Amino acid sequence: MPGFTTTDDGGWVFSLENKPEIPDLPVHDPLDFQGPERPGYLEGPGKWENYSDDILYELETLLRRWLATKVDDPEWTSKGGKGIRARKHTCSMVYQHLYGKPWDVKDKACQVRVRRLPRLLAYYSTKVQKEGIVNGKKVTKHIYHLSLKRFKNVPPYSLKLRLEWLQEQGRLPVWQNMKLPKDDLQAGQARNPRTNENMRRRREKARERYNQRYSDRKH
Repeated sequence: MPGFTTTDDGGWVFSLENKPEIPDLPVHDPLDFQGPERPGYLEGPGKWENYSDDILYELETLLRRWLATKVDDPEWTSKGGKGIRARKHTCSMVYQHLYGKPWDVKDKACQVRVRRLPRLLAYYSTKVQKEGIVNGKKVTKHIYHLSLKRFKNVPPYSLKLRLEWLQEQGRLPVWQNMKLPKDDLQAGQARNPRTNENMRRRREKARERYNQRYSDRKH
């Protein structure tokens, strides 16, 4: 089980083997404006559920390791269409990259992972399409435009993994840097407002073309 142990110099060490006890750290982080009355960094609705989700932790650990291999990949880092095409993935494509095999709908462990994967992919994406073209083929599944910039800049979605990320940076966990991630990118949306508006216009035009094409059949 994961947890912490304190060190002689007043620091802390995170380990998957230690008993999951949250230390009372006497050192105040510069972001800690409330001093001794500060809320615990795992206090609040949904935080413990996120922290204790081992499947989420496993998925994001593998996802971030895979994304790290793409940081210097010329296809992923290319500007324009080549880079965009390389970063477009469906859930099934990413699953195969992470586990080295296609997902099996009959495998219960696979089903549990697949239920969590869309949240993670949306978190690391700049845009989520409801359907589109991937590798030259039309797909009717959600398409995630994965972002290396978000991989580098946003903290891990899993609070358990975020503790390790903070430790690597020599930062103490406090409630300000342990907030729940925003789960706000839905299918058919983009983070860039201009891109989002362009997507909305394309949907409207596609709907108009569809209505015009089949208007005669309604009478």
